Amino acid sequence: MERDHANIPWRFLGGLFLFTLALYFAGFYGVEHFRARKGPWVVAFDSQAAQPTMTIRQTALGIDGFRVVFDGVNTNGLTSGEVRFNNPKLNARAMDKTPESSQELKQKSFPVPFGECIYQDLMFLPGVVTMNLLGHEIELMPRTLVIDKKEVPWNTVGGRITLKPSPKK
Repeated sequence: MERDHANIPWRFLGGLFLFTLALYFAGFYGVEHFRARKGPWVVAFDSQAAQPTMTIRQTALGIDGFRVVFDGVNTNGLTSGEVRFNNPKLNARAMDKTPESSQELKQKSFPVPFGECIYQDLMFLPGVVTMNLLGHEIELMPRTLVIDKKEVPWNTVGGRITLKPSPKK
């Protein structure tokens, strides 16, 4: 019994493979562009000013130089610097392998000038960043700024807010 040679359209299969490969790369880089197109939060911490000041910039959202001033704070031990929140690996935590643990759902905090960053969601920049700074919880969100669980609109008059020392608990 003689078999007929399969009539495989190699050119068609090769073209289909190349089309699928091009579609994959276009989709991947398209999503990456969409994810990062607005850029990260850029926060400058200035401990050398008369009062410690945090300056927030996010040009894609029209936020340029919003200032949070910490009034009545001792500046000893504070450092200055600028932080760009574009690296989700800064708060990655190794997964706990035990089945009863929920540790893989938690993030570890990392230091920033004036305190620590306790949470960041940078899936689509600028994302959400929550920091614990000098006794205040400050959350940067595209829609609004949240300070100690109270919303402060980005269009606040003068682009500045002054925080008093938090009461000791």
